[in-house]
Amino acid sequence: MDITPLIDVVFNLVIFFLVASHFSTNETLAPVELPVAGSSREDEEDPRRLVVTITEDETLYIGDQPVTLEELKVRVQNDLSAQGPEFAVQVRADRRVPYRAVEPLLIACAEAGVTRFGVKTAGQ
Repeated sequence: MDITPLIDVVFNLVIFFLVASHFSTNETLAPVELPVAGSSREDEEDPRRLVVTITEDETLYIGDQPVTLEELKVRVQNDLSAQGPEFAVQVRADRRVPYRAVEPLLIACAEAGVTRFGVKTAGQ
């Protein structure tokens, strides 16, 4: 009895599930209530993106780790130099956070050389 076709099918299934599964670089994120957008497009995971969360108390997080603005700037500079110009920063700000708390983050990223930004909303 030849089991070669069975092995081929099993390997194809393994490859399919590896490709189809969702790998997230920021598995644990600080909980926030995201703002609602009038229109948005579906977000796709990109390993060249750093997700920064701003909670209601205006604390910055990368993943579930709180960071200062200076630590964030160093991390962004390191990631940008390692990943190149396609590197992006995505901001997850609580809907109750005023813009004055988001602006320093955007300025720090721009000073580090980031040219690609995104804002996460409840529709995404």
